[in-house]
Amino acid sequence: MMTQKGEIMLRVFLASALAVFVGGCSTLDPDTPPGASYAINCPSTYIHHCFSRANELCPRGYEVVSMRRNNDPIAQAIAPDRLVVRCQGQ
Repeated sequence: MMTQKGEIMLRVFLASALAVFVGGCSTLDPDTPPGASYAINCPSTYIHHCFSRANELCPRGYEVVSMRRNNDPIAQAIAPDRLVVRCQGQ
């Protein structure tokens, strides 16, 4: 029988493994909200990939409309971080 601490450690490990498996890439969300240029999804804990993609998509700069971060290990495995930006100069 697994202890509560062991069960939590297993969940964190599985969530981390899944994040590494899908990690490193960002995708454009087709459901970009009105008034925004792009909604960018990236694996949880890899928000820097979202910002890198925003720099590529908006070479003249951008304004962050909203940002969603997942800090819960279980949520990180199933829901990506999301950065919504509005490009400047377009």
